[in-house]
Parts: sequence; structure tokens; C-alpha cells
Amino acid sequence: MVKEKMTVKVFVNHVLVGHAVGIVAGLVPSALLGELCKALMGHYPLFGTIYQLVSIYMLAVPLLIGMAVAFEFHFRPIPMVCVAAAAWIGSGALTFTPKGVVLSGMGDLVNILVTVSMASGLVLIVGKHLGSFEPLLMPLVISVIGGALGLLTFPAVHALTLGIGRMINSFFVLQPVLMGILVAASFSVIMISPVSTVAIATAIGMTGLASGAGNLGCVAAAVGMFVGGLKVNTIGLSLSALIGTPKIMIAAMVRKPAIAVPIMLNAALLGTLGILFQIKGTPISAGFGFSGLVGPINAMHFMPAGSGFGNLLVIGLVYLLVPFAGGIFFEWFCRRVLHLYTPQDYRA
Repeated sequence: MVKEKMTVKVFVNHVLVGHAVGIVAGLVPSALLGELCKALMGHYPLFGTIYQLVSIYMLAVPLLIGMAVAFEFHFRPIPMVCVAAAAWIGSGALTFTPKGVVLSGMGDLVNILVTVSMASGLVLIVGKHLGSFEPLLMPLVISVIGGALGLLTFPAVHALTLGIGRMINSFFVLQPVLMGILVAASFSVIMISPVSTVAIATAIGMTGLASGAGNLGCVAAAVGMFVGGLKVNTIGLSLSALIGTPKIMIAAMVRKPAIAVPIMLNAALLGTLGILFQIKGTPISAGFGFSGLVGPINAMHFMPAGSGFGNLLVIGLVYLLVPFAGGIFFEWFCRRVLHLYTPQDYRA
């Protein structure tokens, strides 16, 4: 079932990677098409149908996470679907009522992480002992017991998750500029790491100014890798980092962490502007940069109505003019003045 030597580090890595893959795969369709469909569904019914489809797909995130984590462990089909089922049970998204079962959103993503960890651990412990009885006993052991363990941890984990989200959002009320800088700078680095910014933002429910700052940090990462990489990488690769994901430059940052310095400086600038211009967003938009225009569209959604042209000017300033001007300046300053790295250090 698992051919590699299983260590704590390997186990945690498999769970985190699968968790991030499941979240991103489940949220991208809604993030890219949701706002567009909501704007057009009143005029064209087809967009209403598309919106329903991507929303239904988003509700399947717990199952997608379970499948992705099980895939990382190279589980066979039966253990794989059992881990997915346990993740769905432990998500807390299902509630039994006298009128039937109610499905409320994706559930708690942090508790899903806890649940798939326990379910995967159970598979590793008991899977090799079941033999030919695997089809009969695996669903009972993994889905029922693993899911039940997830339900037991759900109240405490969910309370902790909500508490962290409220704490971050409350800090933005007390110290908005400082928190805008810290969140934007943090997300700019996380965006170029194996950790998913989308997973973090949705797990703790980052909203409002916190979401806007996180999104602008992702923009700084995309612009920074585009500007620096143009000198040594192909235009296609650089554009992929800009409008796709800067995670394709992970190897470059691992080799030379100093290339993250100009990105963090630009993110701090954008985080400050985000607070000044009240750039806001949702938990989903917080982890995206330019991809699908998720950040700018959501920011427009939270801006005052009746100021269309002025809002467009603010979006152009915060998402285009300042990011590229700051990205070019800070990259030049750190490379030519501070001598932190060379152009070759951006090679992917």
C-alpha cells in the first residue's frame, strides 16, 4: 500500500499536500466563475446553471481532500474512498434534523485536516492486517471509526478555528496598518511555498481587510517572480508565475531565499495601501493573486456603490500600477544596491 519508509515528516507532508490540493481543486472553479456568473445570471439563465454547478462542486471539498490525501499515501481504491468518507463525516458539514440531512457549506477545513490524519493513520496501522477481509472491514474501521473520531474533535477544533479568524479580524480593527503589512508580507512568502494560501485563508475564515491584505500579498509574490524571472526565464514561464501561480518558482526561492526580500517589501507597501483604500475580500479570494481576477473582482464587490469610475481607478492603482512599479523598484534596489542576489538566482 505504501512503498516508501513512513516517518513523521513524510506523513505530515502527505497530509498537508493532499489537504491543499483538495482545497484548491474544489475552490478554483467557484473562485474563477462564481462572481462572473452571479453578475450575469439575472440576464442569462445559463450562468445561473453554471453557478449552481460550481457551488455544488465546492461543497464536495471534504471528499476531494480525503481523496487527495489518500492518493498522496498511494492507498488502494477501497482505503482511498474510506478516507474520503471519513473526511466528509468529520467535516461537520452534515447536520441531522427532523426534516432530513442538511448540508451546510464545506465544513471546518482544519478539522478535516485532523480527521484525514487520523483516518490515514488507521489505514497504515490496520490495513496490512485485514487481508481478504479488507472490502468488508475497511469501511467499518476507517469510515465509521475515523469519521466518529473526527466528529469528537469537531467542537473543539471548530471553536479554535473560529477564534483564530475572529482574532485576526479584530486585530485589523485595533492595528489595521501593522496587521495589513504583516499579513501581506506573510502571504507573499507563503504563496511561493508548498503551503496553500487558499487553504490557510479559508480554514481560519479570513474576511474583510484581512482577506484583502492576504490577496495583495499574493499579488506581490506573482509580480515579484515575474519581474525577477524575466531576465533568465522564458516569457511563458514568467507569465505562468504572474497569472497562474508563483509556486512554480519554489525551487528558486529554496536555493536563494533572499529573492523573497523585494517581494516582502512590495507586499508591505501593498498591504498598507490595502488598508488605506479599504480593499476587502472573502476567505476564498484571500489566497489568490491575479488568477481569474478573483482579488480585484471581490475588492470591487465590497467598494461603495455609485463610485464606479473611482473604484476602477483604485483597483488599477492597487492591483496594477503600484505592484509593478514597486516590484521593479524593490527588485532593482535589492539586487543592485544591497547585492542580495544575482539575476541567475531567479532561474526556475
